[in-house]
Amino acid sequence: MMVMDLAQYQLGTSLQVPRGAHLFRTQDEVCGDLHFVRSGHLKLYQPCGDGVNRIIDFVRPGDWMGIDTIGEQQRHASALALTDCLIDVVQYRQLAELMDEEPYSCDLFSAMLSREIDRQQLAAAILRSAGACQRIVMFLLQRAGPAPQAPSPEMHSPLPMSRQDISDYLGLTPATVSRTLSALKRNGWISLGQRGFVVLSRSALEQVAAGAPANIIQHAA
Repeated sequence: MMVMDLAQYQLGTSLQVPRGAHLFRTQDEVCGDLHFVRSGHLKLYQPCGDGVNRIIDFVRPGDWMGIDTIGEQQRHASALALTDCLIDVVQYRQLAELMDEEPYSCDLFSAMLSREIDRQQLAAAILRSAGACQRIVMFLLQRAGPAPQAPSPEMHSPLPMSRQDISDYLGLTPATVSRTLSALKRNGWISLGQRGFVVLSRSALEQVAAGAPANIIQHAA
């Protein structure tokens, strides 16, 4: 199947969500809406009581939200904007009608499902990883995306979430996340900036992600 660039299509009505605002909350009515992230970053979480939230996922440009609630009455999670966001709001009913009328829309829907399945499988693999360092490295590689054809030190990957959010998502402590990131930086594998990072040695990170020992990280597991 041909891979199509969803961003080139106007998929629904546009909605601007400022940083710190909710797109939707747990138990809001679904109303048949799907959301396509055109720009910006959000986190999905479930309130667990006593002010504690369970981070489910981080979404970024090109990701969809709402596929898990097709046919449901209420949202399963809350979506909070980590940056200013531009969201396409798409009615699933309208998307289904479009698939009957326009051949390209079937390819778009297939591409959407394929991307989301790949994303969820990778997220599950990250959380199954045994070691703290491996989890963090896999998380960074997921955020960085596929290796560019022409690597550049300017290939900056956003990391708009807090260390606390990362640690909650990965099931680690903030101290472990900070210590591991510092060690990866010290080893020359990444550089860290304000709310972002640059991969400097993808091969080294990929070896750790594949399960190779990372003895440079002490007391991080």
